[in-house]
Amino acid sequence: MPEIIGEYVDRLVNLEMRVQGGLPRGVTHKLYEAARKKQGPPLTFLAAQKLIDALKPGDNVIIATGAGVPPWLPKGETDGPLGAASLARALDIGLGVKPIVVGEERTMAPTEASFEAAGVTIVDEKMFNERSHVALAIPYPLGESAGEATAHELMERFKPKAVITVEKHGPSASGMYHSIMGVGRSPDLVANVKFLTDLAQEQDILTIGIGDGGNEIGFGLIYDDVRRIQAYGPKCQCPCGAGVATVSKADVLVATAVSNWGAYGISAMLALMLENRRVLQDTETEYRMLDACIRAGAMDGLYTSQVMYVDGTSSAVQAALITILHHIVDNGLSQQPRHW
Repeated sequence: MPEIIGEYVDRLVNLEMRVQGGLPRGVTHKLYEAARKKQGPPLTFLAAQKLIDALKPGDNVIIATGAGVPPWLPKGETDGPLGAASLARALDIGLGVKPIVVGEERTMAPTEASFEAAGVTIVDEKMFNERSHVALAIPYPLGESAGEATAHELMERFKPKAVITVEKHGPSASGMYHSIMGVGRSPDLVANVKFLTDLAQEQDILTIGIGDGGNEIGFGLIYDDVRRIQAYGPKCQCPCGAGVATVSKADVLVATAVSNWGAYGISAMLALMLENRRVLQDTETEYRMLDACIRAGAMDGLYTSQVMYVDGTSSAVQAALITILHHIVDNGLSQQPRHW
């Protein structure tokens, strides 16, 4: 039954509604279909099942997020932090897991604000080790050498049982990072979290990548498909010429229309499979999360301004999505015999 419901959760979170001239249109379903063909079951179901199987109360989970660079997105965008906060909340309430969030220092204020609006308080490491229902936030340094060293340090220090990335870009075959429109970004401008996911995979620790374009960590699983599907997949607009497709893989890739939505889909499936409706945030909490994220400096990735939007979709759309997800979960957990 959960797998059947996961089919329709997947369809909901892959509903594309992009404006002309913004994010590439007509690619969401193609990326999703490629990810399904590679992995098999509904993606939100698969991710939720893997998390349930891998985690037990008290385990640490690292969640990485934060996208966008100055000058257009100086403190990052609204897609990513909210999804990370939703998953942190879901894993805390549903599985008793302890979330650790990492990202560029410039994006941490909106991310922390999103977590606290979701009801997951950010505390120092001492308090994090002493109690539940809190999270630890750690800035991840820029550049490759610092990124690699930090990956080893975090894995040794916290021994996470899963590493999840939400709207976190991975490098192309050239080592450069790119926007989905093919604009290059030096590794020196971003947190090279790919070292963290690579190390986790080497240690047989569960990795889940959530993204909406093909340049986010996880899409290396369908690298050739991204190069075929995305306009700048085979060739970017920067001198490297390698295209926007990332080579960074994950054990589970959740391809979605908006990265936050993929995370919400996983939270919904956890709520269903754990039979606990509280695991998925309600619409009031969702509004608080978006409002807090923006007030802390995050901008919508399309409009590049502090408006109540995520990838060009309004706060009303986010509320509608959460409402439908809750109804899917509620009906999935309810029974009503029919005698005719």
